[in-house]
Amino acid sequence: MGYMIRSKYLKVIIPLALIVICVYWYYSSIVISGTSDNGMWKVTYSKNIDSSESSGWEGHLKQRNNDNVTVKAIVVEENDKINTSINSFDEGRAEDGKITVLHPFSDDFYLGPKPSKGTVVSVVWEHNDQTYTDIVQIR
Repeated sequence: MGYMIRSKYLKVIIPLALIVICVYWYYSSIVISGTSDNGMWKVTYSKNIDSSESSGWEGHLKQRNNDNVTVKAIVVEENDKINTSINSFDEGRAEDGKITVLHPFSDDFYLGPKPSKGTVVSVVWEHNDQTYTDIVQIR
């Protein structure tokens, strides 16, 4: 009797496990991310799968705490070369659909080819007249 019940469970569990593995594999092939050492910033690159928009990878920076800070710059370095540098941020939705929120900070900053592993995103920010730079490594 025990063998029959175990075999029924396996017929359910194995397909479910395969589905979970496939979803994870698919998701990991279209999203790469990194977090700063202090946990304050998260960078996510996701492959745009909406055919109505321009294709490529979108970069998004998100502040993970609620501190009232002022972001001064986002600098993306790939293979030791700066490929994106933004130092002006206006809150709201841009014509291209890009949304920027200043507190807590959230901004789309990149649209282009898949970033290579080892891409470094620097976030320069100010709080109480002190300037900080946090590094997010894309793995």
